[in-house]
Amino acid sequence: MKTNSLKFRIITFVAAVAAVAAFTIGVAVNSAKAQYTGNENHAITLDQAATYIQNFRKNPSVPSLKGGYFGRNIFEKILAQHGCVGIRYYYAATNEGSPTIVLVGVDSTGNDMEQGVIGEIAIPCPPFCSSPNQLNK
Repeated sequence: MKTNSLKFRIITFVAAVAAVAAFTIGVAVNSAKAQYTGNENHAITLDQAATYIQNFRKNPSVPSLKGGYFGRNIFEKILAQHGCVGIRYYYAATNEGSPTIVLVGVDSTGNDMEQGVIGEIAIPCPPFCSSPNQLNK
């Protein structure tokens, strides 16, 4: 009987540890999920943008990221500028070497509106990706 009682306690203990581990992993995964509003701050200065673009050009590489998220507000801010007809993107790298994209308005002559609103600060995927789908496999 003592052997069965010991087995029961061991099984109960292992089950409790597994439950705590599963809960902890679940909390960690859910806390890594970003909450998107469309109003995230993606604006950067011209100097930051130029530095990031030069960082990438000095050491071009295949990005380790699958993609990134920009809230609609940065597009609206760029497109709302007087004379802006579209948005151009540039491959870039932060000073830490992380790949990113710089966004800038374009006027009707095809020139960058570098004195206007410039965007970056994308929310990277991974770790902040959509649920699995054909685009992010």
